[in-house]
Amino acid sequence: MRRNPEHQQILALFADLLDYPAPRLAHKAAECEALLDSAAPEAAALLHGFCTFAEQVSIGKLEEVYSGFFDLNPICHPYVGYQLFGENYKRSSFLVGLKARYRAEGFEASTNEIPDRLSIVLRFVAHSEGGDGTGDLVREGLLPALERMTTKPESGHDDHDGQPEFDGDTGVERKQLDGHSHGEVLAGGFVLEMSTDDDDAGSGEKRPHPYHQALEALRVVLHETWQV
Repeated sequence: MRRNPEHQQILALFADLLDYPAPRLAHKAAECEALLDSAAPEAAALLHGFCTFAEQVSIGKLEEVYSGFFDLNPICHPYVGYQLFGENYKRSSFLVGLKARYRAEGFEASTNEIPDRLSIVLRFVAHSEGGDGTGDLVREGLLPALERMTTKPESGHDDHDGQPEFDGDTGVERKQLDGHSHGEVLAGGFVLEMSTDDDDAGSGEKRPHPYHQALEALRVVLHETWQV
């Protein structure tokens, strides 16, 4: 199924929003929300919180929150193969397959990044003609990875017992900062909230994490578009 130009533009914008923060990020977030208003209203509502946050904070703060959310938090590492398989030979095979698919469609991925990085995969889907192979990548790769990154842990899971404690500056769960890891089989889970009080994690008002909202908005878009 071939993607229409508007859908391709939306995915390309999501790739920018979910990549390491760069100048004009707030402008691109607003552009993406505007496109979603008519194409996917539920996703637009989810993305609104991210847009507001991006408008209100400096690029330095965005970089700090991004790193805390994606880099310091194993549950949300922005690599599709890692989310699906962890670090093992299955991910290696997945990476080989991705590179072959990129070459077949004339897509040039950054040589400085691993090809299963979420932003790169999104740019490929936006670039692709939308054949069966791309549909499989969305349904069997992107969507399951996003579900793992945005699903609240089961209350009975041993790794997540008790009330989570969050770092006020980054929104990362403190036990993840202390070295929590999934192991080979990744469990669903996500840092759902961050403090609005950067100086005192204990007293600040809690709100949905802006990057969680962006991931949820993307999941809704892909789910609706690919009719999963």
